[in-house]
Amino acid sequence: MGNIKKKEENDVPKVSYIGLFRYSNIIEKIMVALGILGAIGQGVTMPIMIQVMGDLINIFISLVITVGIKKNNPEIQNDEQLKEFFTNAINNNSTGGYGAQYGSDYDYNSLLITSEEFWNKFHKYMLYFGLVALLSFVGSFCMDAFLSISALRQVTRIRSLTFKSIVRQEIPWHEKTSPGELASRIISDTIIIEDGIGFKLGTVLQSFVTFISCFILAFISGWKLALSMSVIFPILMIAVATMAIILSKCTKKSQDAYAKLGGIAQEAFSQIRTIVSFGTEQKEIDRYISNLKPTRTLGIIKGHTVGATLGVLFGVIYASFCIAFIYGTHLIKDKEMIYGDVLNVFMGVMMGALMLTGVGVNFSAFSEATGAATILFDIIDREPQVKLEGGLIPEKPTEGTIEFQDVHFNYPSRPDVEVLKGISFKCLPGQTVALVGASGSGKSTIVQLMERFYNKKSGNILIDGKNIEDYNVLWLRSQIGLVSQEPTLFDSTIAKNISINSPNATQEQIEEAAKLANAHEFIKKLSDGYETSTGERGLQLSGGQKQRICIARALMNNPKILLLDEATSALDNKSEKIVQAALESAASGRTTLVIAHRLSTVKNADLIIVMDKGVIIESGKHEELMNLGQYYYNLVKNQEIKVKEEEEKEKEQEQNSDNENNDSSLPGQQQTQFIEGVINNRRESTSNNNINRILSTTSLNHRFTTGGFSDASSIMINGSTNNIGKGFTFNLRDMPWRRYAKFNKPYWLPNTLGFIGALFNGVMQPAFAFIFSSALNTFTKSGDKLIEGGRFWGIMFIFLGLCNFISFYFYIGGFIIAAEYLSYDLRKQMYNNMIRQEVGYFDTNKIGDGSEEAGSQGPHGSPNSTGTLTAKLATEAGLVNGLNTNIGQVFQQVVTVVGGFIIAFCNGWKLTLILLCAVPFLFLGSILKAKSTQTRTRENRAIFEGSSKIACEAIVNIKTVYALNLSEYFIKLYDSKLIEPKKRIERRSYISGIGTGFSNAISFFAYILGYWVGAKFIENGSMDFDSMFKVLMAIILCSMAVGSTGDIISETQKSGEAFMHVLEIIDRKPKIDASDPKGIKRENGEDFNANLEFSEIRFRYPSRPKITVLRMGDKKITVPAGKICAFVGGSGSGKSTILGLLPRWYDPNHGSVKVDNLENKEYNIQWLRKQIGIVNQEPCLFNISIKENIKYGKLEATDEEIYEACKKANIHDFIMSLPEKYDTCVGGLGTSQMSGGQKQRIAIARAIIRNPKILLLDEATSALDAESELIVQKALEDASQGRTTITIAHRLSTIKDADLICVFKDGRIIEMGNHMELMEKKGEYYNMVIAGDSSISKGNDIAKNSED
Repeated sequence: MGNIKKKEENDVPKVSYIGLFRYSNIIEKIMVALGILGAIGQGVTMPIMIQVMGDLINIFISLVITVGIKKNNPEIQNDEQLKEFFTNAINNNSTGGYGAQYGSDYDYNSLLITSEEFWNKFHKYMLYFGLVALLSFVGSFCMDAFLSISALRQVTRIRSLTFKSIVRQEIPWHEKTSPGELASRIISDTIIIEDGIGFKLGTVLQSFVTFISCFILAFISGWKLALSMSVIFPILMIAVATMAIILSKCTKKSQDAYAKLGGIAQEAFSQIRTIVSFGTEQKEIDRYISNLKPTRTLGIIKGHTVGATLGVLFGVIYASFCIAFIYGTHLIKDKEMIYGDVLNVFMGVMMGALMLTGVGVNFSAFSEATGAATILFDIIDREPQVKLEGGLIPEKPTEGTIEFQDVHFNYPSRPDVEVLKGISFKCLPGQTVALVGASGSGKSTIVQLMERFYNKKSGNILIDGKNIEDYNVLWLRSQIGLVSQEPTLFDSTIAKNISINSPNATQEQIEEAAKLANAHEFIKKLSDGYETSTGERGLQLSGGQKQRICIARALMNNPKILLLDEATSALDNKSEKIVQAALESAASGRTTLVIAHRLSTVKNADLIIVMDKGVIIESGKHEELMNLGQYYYNLVKNQEIKVKEEEEKEKEQEQNSDNENNDSSLPGQQQTQFIEGVINNRRESTSNNNINRILSTTSLNHRFTTGGFSDASSIMINGSTNNIGKGFTFNLRDMPWRRYAKFNKPYWLPNTLGFIGALFNGVMQPAFAFIFSSALNTFTKSGDKLIEGGRFWGIMFIFLGLCNFISFYFYIGGFIIAAEYLSYDLRKQMYNNMIRQEVGYFDTNKIGDGSEEAGSQGPHGSPNSTGTLTAKLATEAGLVNGLNTNIGQVFQQVVTVVGGFIIAFCNGWKLTLILLCAVPFLFLGSILKAKSTQTRTRENRAIFEGSSKIACEAIVNIKTVYALNLSEYFIKLYDSKLIEPKKRIERRSYISGIGTGFSNAISFFAYILGYWVGAKFIENGSMDFDSMFKVLMAIILCSMAVGSTGDIISETQKSGEAFMHVLEIIDRKPKIDASDPKGIKRENGEDFNANLEFSEIRFRYPSRPKITVLRMGDKKITVPAGKICAFVGGSGSGKSTILGLLPRWYDPNHGSVKVDNLENKEYNIQWLRKQIGIVNQEPCLFNISIKENIKYGKLEATDEEIYEACKKANIHDFIMSLPEKYDTCVGGLGTSQMSGGQKQRIAIARAIIRNPKILLLDEATSALDAESELIVQKALEDASQGRTTITIAHRLSTIKDADLICVFKDGRIIEMGNHMELMEKKGEYYNMVIAGDSSISKGNDIAKNSED
């Protein structure tokens, strides 16, 4: 992804904010417009309220004067007497001080108001309040609902388009990226975009409109005072701009870091067996943490920035009120303004400034959204170099003529290394051309150029005489059937995998293809037959089973061109023979390119091309090349095709078969009809027994799995009242607050400062209400007292501003910094615990306390996979981040409400009690919003996990996706995961909008109630105006606090739920704990001999607890120290499974695995695994340098040791030929730039450098060419000297010298002995040797000759 980042910084134009809406349709644009109108409507409610409140205060003052006159003059009985009294008082200049505050020029007649006039005016203003409440409801609803829904729809489309573009890009682009990082970006970056174009857009617009409106109101009421108070705005703007710039840079760096972390995690989870086997859990944890640390630093910078900026904003705003009091009192004294106008200016500037801070706080969301969109939109807009659209689509299928003319090619990632150096050959329709040669000679590259994975550098590749680049890519790929060296299946049923590129295929067609590939029998034996899930990347099946399904898939579309890249390398000898016959039959009438290291499989090819280092060194038919006696001849001789003695044995066996066939039953004959007539009428064997022996590939070998279940084995967890571990959603009442406090304990200082800041912040608002109400009395004075009062309260407000700065800095800064530390710690602990889980954890969907039943499903019934695990790691800890701040906000609001009500009760308990009736209604809207947000969070989590899983699967296996033309299939599958919960989320958004509208509107009705009751109390003399105003100001601030709790509660709910999901992962105890220090360690190596014993084992995989994979009965395998034991048998017979029991990937359900007469469970796991070196059938390397990959075997290895190991593995010379040598990056799972043989040799070097006491070789040389195999085989045999070795091999020539050979079938051991003993028995092993069609001759001598 580094290349994408560089490109983003240099070449990619930054997306403008308007550009974020590029992918909205007309309906969404209308929704945005309605949301904006709603935000504007909500924005003007505040200035209207201030204006109405100013006018209300004027009539209330008149009411107070009227009530006072009546109280002091009991003789006044009616309004006529009141008017007469007041007129006389004015004429005699004796208003009794009621008008002093207005100046001598004031029209005192306007102060006089009768009771009827007061109530008429009062009702008119209350009607205004009612209309404002209605406007507030409609505006808030439109703003929340429409902006949220339009944002959801747009980001859904952006996710879809991004994924669509990703699965259309050329392979070189994918080689520069990490699948986990791409999948992580699709989720995390679109969340930021949704944040920037959704509700926050409405909030910012509302704040901005309020700011402008309040400012206009202030200037109309008194431009001089308003202008003088405006001096604060440049300071505010500079502070906001500084914060936005810093936050934008920090956020971008954080996003890049988290995207990289997603890639690291996805890779680790996918290759968990390699990590477990080599005991490198801590190395992976350290790799993750080293990339995680910068995010904590960036978060702390953000905390200080936001805290300091908000402190400055609120500090300056409160301090600026001193201008209103000091300068305002002068303006009143100079008779330029009156009390009501000063109040309007004061309130207008105060509310406007507060709203401006709201703009600043949320404005960073816009820059973050444009930053996130820059990368995603660039991916969407990127035109692939190999375009899928356009090009020639012939009316008829291709004839199959293939011609290479002087083709040169370099991999884009290694432009200095020429892989093909002028390749030229021609293949006529129906011909079979075989490509042979050493690993890395360019054979697979030719196949990849045929599939248009890359574009050639120069020369021509012709299909039917036309340049391959002239054809439509999709059409071209539809004409080609590809079976790769490393078989790739998708997380679906077997039937779906076979027919994945033939959606209209019938069950009969699927089964026919499976029969052709010799897969039908083993599939029928599975628990759910063709409906059995293969697991993520097909890893529920053995290598041979996967390969046969891939062959069946390739044959489904009846392609005119077959590309077979080591198509039978993972098969045992019997299966290979039958599948090879099937492929030869399938190749009839088709042009076939075959890559094979087993030369016996290509001797019948029409043309054999021998390649070495990108050059064709020999070509011709088998006999011609043998007559040349050069390179090919040596390769063949090294593999020794069928010695005479074994031909005789085969004939004898065939005669026996024919005799037995006389009694064979019809079903047996029918089972083999597809084979007959294919191999020159030779019968493999047609009796029931022999057919079963040949075709049976045994029950499912559930190895190497990272997810997927058969429906039958999906058991939900029961018998527990605790939700944790069930994958359910949680409420705040389930929240383990003690645990949360314990997690926060190490960060007590920032949390304490945060709570101190929240306490002072909470006290500040009621204190402001009290000070403000008291300070207003200053305006009732005159002369020097007016000026002195203004100066006193001005200084008080400067002090209040200073306190505000400190409290906000402590509150915001403290909690954000504590949250960053907490988030860092949680991510670290989550990853630490995930990576230390037993292998079975990755097989099943259990993310709980370790007590669940096997096969249980997690959230939303979706199977666990590396994709969803990565999504959990990416999203859950990030959501917890806001919990500290939210708790601080709740605490602050509680303090504000309590303080407000104390002030209110002290100044008018009756009015306060009546107003308390409105409080439940204030909370109602918040509760409604919180409930809808909870559901929306759950649905979003389903989208993130489900879509992330599909994205990961498609991107990791991108070459297979392209070869099978599955881009559209995965796009539709991805879209279905995005769209399925969309309607439910939209419905919740409407409910949330109603909640927001109700919360905002109900506060206006609370004002109506407060003013109405207050007026009644003032009129009957039970309350004075000053007390009523203090009560109302306190209640208004309380209602504002309560109104904002809706968002806080919903965010707290979201964060709390995420925290409990995090606890599920952190608390789960691994059933096989590699970090457990207990167990026996034999530090003195001489005390450890490595005698092995497998006794009476019965085993079922955790993901399929109903299927017994191994059933040894009373059998026992004993391997003495230093001896070699070989496991042979059909694919899926349990060989690799028993191998996985030794390093305790799993523990047997029954029986024991003993090392030096002690059960392997009694040893310290880490120590035991250090004694074991393992090479798997499929080389699992990491997307790091070659050197770092090899050091997995021995972390402290020196360069000399690494070089020596690579020389033994016959890979050193190749590595040294690369531009970056040992620092060359290996590449990701699906986009590695190395051949299978090259990767396998690196994996072998990794095992050799370990220098283990026990060596486990699972088809260690299956991916190697003949020459490399012999050299590496010799190296492995040398490495085995003095070591206890268990080897699994389908090429029986490699294990003839083993001290003990165990033959597996259907999970049972049916034969044991050495080679000679088993050959004499003429049983299953004998049949396998005869069917192998390859020599069991002098491997060591051949290897020696090849070295010479």
